[in-house]
Amino acid sequence: MMFIRKYLGAALSIIQRVSLYRYVMRVIILKGITIREADDADKLKLYQWFNSNKDASKVGLHNQNVTEFVAYCFGHLAGCVQLVRYSSENTPYSGYWLWRLTVKSLFKGGGIGEKLSQEVILKSSTEGSKKLDLLVLNNNLPALRLYRKLGFALYIIPQLEEQLKAQHTQNGPRFVVMRKLLDNF
Repeated sequence: MMFIRKYLGAALSIIQRVSLYRYVMRVIILKGITIREADDADKLKLYQWFNSNKDASKVGLHNQNVTEFVAYCFGHLAGCVQLVRYSSENTPYSGYWLWRLTVKSLFKGGGIGEKLSQEVILKSSTEGSKKLDLLVLNNNLPALRLYRKLGFALYIIPQLEEQLKAQHTQNGPRFVVMRKLLDNF
């Protein structure tokens, strides 16, 4: 069973790169998508999604520095993203950060990641942030394309560079910082 699942996943990944597929998925998915700030029930679903073997009853659902957005497609949880606000004392991660943008495999290529990211950008801007940062693997080409499309550019935070280099040496792929300057309302 795992063998079949692996090859179906690989085939889906290849198909999702075809522009016609992405166009059709956007037409279908964007008609049935709902994006909203996560409530407690959504947060439990997210916890179970990311931690399938752990007890969700002990999860802390409320963190005033984190806002989570969820995407539902025709009633099914399709993706999520976090806006994390770090205090200036939390160097090098100070300010507003886009974290954990995730879209379930079946829904990739339909514009959900873009819509979720736009929600974080809008929320950051309306709260008065001047910039929004994120970390992304430098070999994650679809994510890099998406973030560039949304106005993010590579950015170096000197205090973070040593940490990122060390992680690269230990783990392989390298994380890079991207930043978007925000227009406030």
